[in-house]
Amino acid sequence: MGAIIILGLLGIYLFTPRLDDTRKRVNESAARVNVRNIGISQVNYYSTFTDAEYAPNLASLGPGPDGKCAEGTTPAHGCMIAGPLGNSACTGTIWCTQNEYKFNVQGICANGKCSDYVITATPVDALNGSKNFCSTSDNAIHSETAAPKSAPFSLTECQALPATQ
Repeated sequence: MGAIIILGLLGIYLFTPRLDDTRKRVNESAARVNVRNIGISQVNYYSTFTDAEYAPNLASLGPGPDGKCAEGTTPAHGCMIAGPLGNSACTGTIWCTQNEYKFNVQGICANGKCSDYVITATPVDALNGSKNFCSTSDNAIHSETAAPKSAPFSLTECQALPATQ
């Protein structure tokens, strides 16, 4: 009977790392999709608000503070993304979290216009992913295998990383 319990525990021990790896891959895949979707929203924002060019942050891509778009779209609240990533608090260096990843958008702005942007996605912690993702107006998704970031990528840092397939 003791051998069965030991073999059962050994099976759980051997199976746990596989579950962890699978969870990380699922989280990384979801983060990559979110980066792609935010990039598509940036293209739509650029087309809609030509005077502003790109959105300076996630909040500008989302609805207003009430979480609704009843009054239509404005450059401050484009209503192009929803949920936790479109939260009105998602400005500056504040991260917004979805599916075990933190997200941030930094506009490259001057005189009220944003000519480029950097989307950053990083795991909440090392248990939830091992890849950091970023994208700019070139719409390529770049990544690195590294510890979770504490600050968003700069434009130069993002563009220096290899593009993912």
